[in-house]
Amino acid sequence: MQAEERKKILDMVVEGKISAEEAEKLMSAAEKAEATESGVGASNKFLIVKVHQGDNTNVNIRLPIGLAKIAKMFIPKDLEVNGKPLDIDFDEIIKLVETEVTGNIVEVHQVDEDTGTVTDVEIYLE
Repeated sequence: MQAEERKKILDMVVEGKISAEEAEKLMSAAEKAEATESGVGASNKFLIVKVHQGDNTNVNIRLPIGLAKIAKMFIPKDLEVNGKPLDIDFDEIIKLVETEVTGNIVEVHQVDEDTGTVTDVEIYLE
């Protein structure tokens, strides 16, 4: 899949035109088509990012590993959960993704002292 095509799909997600799940399907289909054309099998591993706040799932992203570097460009550098900075080294995550380890990479469990709201962040490979 061309970088230009990926950027267009990710721009549509940022603009709210399509969901992350729809973007993943588009990118996956484009990668499969390209792999079929080139005769090379596409990686079947995914980078998963989930944020649960209370009983709600606020973020549920499933990206093919090949898109992890591109996705990093769209992640704000100063992420906060419940008004507190979320200290995650995304460069280190990308290094782990490149080695294609599987399983949990990051787990964060935070409780808001004022409201008692629990926020869980999970980043893993499958």
